[in-house]
Amino acid sequence: MAKYEHIFFDLDHTLWDFERNSSEVLCDLYFEYSFDVNGLFSLNDFLTTFQRINYTLWDKYNKKLIDKCELRETRFNIVLKKLGMKDEEIPLEIGERYLELCPQKPHVMPFAFDILNYLKDKYKLHIITNGFEDVQFIKLQSARLFDYFDIIMTSDRAGCQKPDAKIFNEALSSTSASPDSSVMIGDNPDTDIAGAISAKIDAVHYNPSALNSPHRATYEIACLSELRSIL
Repeated sequence: MAKYEHIFFDLDHTLWDFERNSSEVLCDLYFEYSFDVNGLFSLNDFLTTFQRINYTLWDKYNKKLIDKCELRETRFNIVLKKLGMKDEEIPLEIGERYLELCPQKPHVMPFAFDILNYLKDKYKLHIITNGFEDVQFIKLQSARLFDYFDIIMTSDRAGCQKPDAKIFNEALSSTSASPDSSVMIGDNPDTDIAGAISAKIDAVHYNPSALNSPHRATYEIACLSELRSIL
């Protein structure tokens, strides 16, 4: 069993249940803006189209093809136009409304609290996230996760995002940790795992959907509870 002192977690999709939290907010917005009345698209179409577009935009952001403002400002325009709405029909504030409501949702991934309680007295726990600082701290507070972590390194704070080794090195420096004494746990092979590898940090790929990955993690798990056999 490897000996670590510092554990770095990704936040969205690893600890904070983005899909569930986001879907709940989208359901609320669907009825708040009376999309059910106009009959252009179903709730399911709204959810699946948002999921697809949001994934594409975040992938572009992680690859530095778009910036934070473009992601936030264009996301719902693209989604609603795809669903048949005209420019003048799109509520101007829906993007801000989503950003206001979504971070307040409290749902976490299965066994998140169980494993954090198991780890908290054995290791120093930290976060490395590409999410934006103004919403990530709200998520951590809303989900009662904040107090588990010593350092929360956001892409805003580091001035770069995963998989850039700089954000990992910034996190190591902030925690006085060495690569050899650290391990990164995350769901995204292209950001969490590739980034950890580039920073010479061991990596645990949290992969509940058993997706193929081009990056070879030190460990792979399907459930957070499996960390007990590693740490």
